[in-house]
Amino acid sequence: MSERTRWSRFTWLLLAAALVAVFAVACGGDDDDDDAGSGDVTYGTAGFKTVEIAAGAPIKIGISSPLSGDLKGIGEPIQKAAELAGKDKTIKGHAIEFVAKDDLCSPDGGAAAATQLLQEGVVAVVGPVCSGAVVAAQPQYEQAGVTHVSPSSTAHKPTYPDRGQVFQTFLRTTYSDDIQGPAQAKFATTELKAKTAYIVYDTDAYGTGLRDAFKAAFEKEGGKIVGSEGYEKKQTDFKAIVTNIKNAKPDLVYFAGFYSEATPFIKQLRAEMKDVPFLGGDGVKNDEFIKGAGADAEGAYLSLPSPVYTSAAYNTFGEKFEKETGIKRDASPFVAEAYDAATIIINAIEKVAEEKDGKLLIDLKKLNEEIRKTELDGASGKIKFDARGENVGGETPVSLFVVKNGQYEQLQK
Repeated sequence: MSERTRWSRFTWLLLAAALVAVFAVACGGDDDDDDAGSGDVTYGTAGFKTVEIAAGAPIKIGISSPLSGDLKGIGEPIQKAAELAGKDKTIKGHAIEFVAKDDLCSPDGGAAAATQLLQEGVVAVVGPVCSGAVVAAQPQYEQAGVTHVSPSSTAHKPTYPDRGQVFQTFLRTTYSDDIQGPAQAKFATTELKAKTAYIVYDTDAYGTGLRDAFKAAFEKEGGKIVGSEGYEKKQTDFKAIVTNIKNAKPDLVYFAGFYSEATPFIKQLRAEMKDVPFLGGDGVKNDEFIKGAGADAEGAYLSLPSPVYTSAAYNTFGEKFEKETGIKRDASPFVAEAYDAATIIINAIEKVAEEKDGKLLIDLKKLNEEIRKTELDGASGKIKFDARGENVGGETPVSLFVVKNGQYEQLQK
């Protein structure tokens, strides 16, 4: 990434959540009762158990990520970053083995990957990567008592689930769209001077969640939404939506989705409207977007719910990542967060694993508690979890970029 300059970050603190109902139906599992929760958060019953690992057998950690199809460009770098955290490491004589499953960045894929990973006997999971896959997989991981740490799920729903009770086994090292959406709206109104916006969104948990966060904040800033249309993954024909946008004449087109659909969309948008500003989020900000959209990507504005990576820890990780994988550290988002997620899991296993009668015992409840107690100065910044599993360790930053001369340039106010 060239000519990176610092744009002043918008810091958005999450508001206190409304009290959730107690005594909801539990999610299954053994007799461990974890309904107590913390503060205004109430957990269901997670199926924690103790895992026995035979002498000489590896400790298995799962990775749930899109490893094929259009979003492979997000999923594979995340997989490789997570695996790098465990490279050549052992715990009490047991090697660490990562088991990666392709969740296709979809609800069905997330549920299927969870089933496969649990059958493999993993003790924890990095992922899922996409919010739709997270929401679909959360009940299975909760029932099994297997903690999963997502490096990149930003939707509101994973930490504020429909069932009311928070999933005790879910945490994330990235930040919520409750932060990203308002920062985008502030940028749209103050920097781009947009008074009206047309929203185009993926109908999955990620797209709808980011849509809602942006819409609420944009309207609060005084803006007006003049249209909002959803699409399904793998859609390539956006001509009807572009026609509607052209008729609405918005000051801004806001896109909540992934680069796989943003690429054909912006090409078709630019064929009809050359100058309307385009603003998207972390699902679009990927080198694959620039490669696919070419000249039509020029001038696109994109955000990441991530800090400016300048720490010694990030530089050490970045150099190691590029050397081991041949992938640029900033070609795809959330690789540092994936490395940190795996590191957190490994560190916690080291603390709770016990040897007995030639076997290694890992109490999944203790492992969950240890992960939740984490305070890490990681490659992606400071990490600390609240009762919902949100990362509250850092300054909750959002970084803005513009595509200029075929490169992402970080913006300066």
